[in-house]
Amino acid sequence: MIECKDLAGKIVRAVTLFEDGRDGPEISIDFEDGSNFNACFGVRTSLEAKLTLDEGGQPQVLKNYTSLANPI
Repeated sequence: MIECKDLAGKIVRAVTLFEDGRDGPEISIDFEDGSNFNACFGVRTSLEAKLTLDEGGQPQVLKNYTSLANPI
């Protein structure tokens, strides 16, 4: 969850929804004070791989091959 407290109380001038924005669907809100709020709804795919050993009970992770820094 992202809470945007800075937007509370602002007067909205226009709201635009983009089905095919730069990174996916986007919403743009223009305020009367000249400020603008943009949100992009992006979906990312990642590859996860683990080597585990199951001897009953909770499987033990022997090696985690997943790279959190390089999502596909």
